[in-house]
Amino acid sequence: GHVFKQTLGESLPRSTEEISRIGVEQDEDRLLPGDLVFYNTLNRSNSHVGIYLGDGQFIHSPSTGKSVTVVNMNESYWRKRYNGARRIKP
Repeated sequence: GHVFKQTLGESLPRSTEEISRIGVEQDEDRLLPGDLVFYNTLNRSNSHVGIYLGDGQFIHSPSTGKSVTVVNMNESYWRKRYNGARRIKP
């Protein structure tokens, strides 16, 4: 949640599943920086979330205690696990 507070200036619910229910769903080809992107990394939908940065890149915290990293949505690992995106702010 710390990354979201710093980046978006607001707190979000604690669980990724709860976060996936707020805001408005976005088509991948209309993503804007700040949109949240969701992935299935734990064999369940929306188990991981990142913040879209633009140019196919998003920032995320890989796991607790690891450094925040920027990755490309088009890498096969992420492409196969993409669940959708949501816009929290209007």
